[in-house]
Amino acid sequence: MINEIARAVANVAIFMEYSSPDILDEDAAIQAMEQLAGDLKTLDAASLRALSASFRSIAPSYDGEIRIFVEELPNAFGLEELPEDEA
Repeated sequence: MINEIARAVANVAIFMEYSSPDILDEDAAIQAMEQLAGDLKTLDAASLRALSASFRSIAPSYDGEIRIFVEELPNAFGLEELPEDEA
């Protein structure tokens, strides 16, 4: 189930990152991505690690630049910045 959640989050992030300004206002996209990242950071440490691993697991199903984008989502969302006592 976590891979399905990761795929849903990745697809929303791809849409926000790669939509033209004619489709999606850039400021609104940035604000939505920041909100999404903040919401994901409320997960417990084990869930954050699982979600990060799932992004990397599903990344090969995307091509080229999008694959790299999905692989880097854990870092972009700040999911790997766990406090010392939770790592």
